[in-house]
Amino acid sequence: MTSLALLEEILSDPKITDILIDGHRKVLVEKDGALIEITQPFLNEKEVDLWAREIMSSNGSRLDIAKPISEVTLETTLGLLRIHAVLSGECSKRTQVSIRRHSVSSLTLENLLSAGCISPIHLETLRQILSFRENFVIIGGTGSGKTTLLKSMLSEVTNERVITIEDALELSLGGNSVSLVTRAANHEGVGEISLARLLREALRMRPDRLVIGEARGEELLLLLQAMNTGHTGSGFTLHANSIEDVIPRMLAIFSGVGVSPALAKVLISSSISWVIELKRTKGNRVVTKIQRVTDLDL
Repeated sequence: MTSLALLEEILSDPKITDILIDGHRKVLVEKDGALIEITQPFLNEKEVDLWAREIMSSNGSRLDIAKPISEVTLETTLGLLRIHAVLSGECSKRTQVSIRRHSVSSLTLENLLSAGCISPIHLETLRQILSFRENFVIIGGTGSGKTTLLKSMLSEVTNERVITIEDALELSLGGNSVSLVTRAANHEGVGEISLARLLREALRMRPDRLVIGEARGEELLLLLQAMNTGHTGSGFTLHANSIEDVIPRMLAIFSGVGVSPALAKVLISSSISWVIELKRTKGNRVVTKIQRVTDLDL
């Protein structure tokens, strides 16, 4: 079975958003917010191993003893697929493949409203944030829909030059947007291009808005500094389980790059206007709160 045949067979169901392959032991899919075990498509562990290697090698990456962990992003008719693989061996007893699917067509804020992901009041607030060019952060746990919401918001400003910076190509905007994607170091440990490096380059590319798919290091400091020097209407996503966790999470990131808590709080309050919280509730991804940063406990 070829890699495409396997993906087509499982992803023919549009409700499936994730495929989790635990070697020859089991395959789980996420559908309607729940994990479901499906029929094992592989005959044995070796077949899983060879299939994972083929996925990576045929799409410009590699998966072998020298590089036992790899990731690629593919634009296909089945959707935008982010495929992460861990080869069996020292890191894992069985080959692990995790596939996240994003829709080919961009969802609009109106689509999210119709699906019950946002309320009419939230829709109005989100559009005001975009119209007034206020800076924002979208927060939530893994799989809460942060990237989907960010992409939907940015779909309303396609006439502007939006530069997106990501580890994997997930936003994939149209219009005048430009996508920059990081590059990992090669097997010799050289050639890495980080989010922070790409952000520095993006500042020289005449952006109307700067967007980071997920901030978790030095790039957060650089982005907030840029927000403070005229790059309004910018945004990013952040892993945080609730609005109450946002400030501690950012303080922890700033601490890791040598910024004191006092300076970090000043930078946060002067750079970011809004926090948008997403949660998964009963299988649905929903915007639960939109709050001004000035209302948080700084």
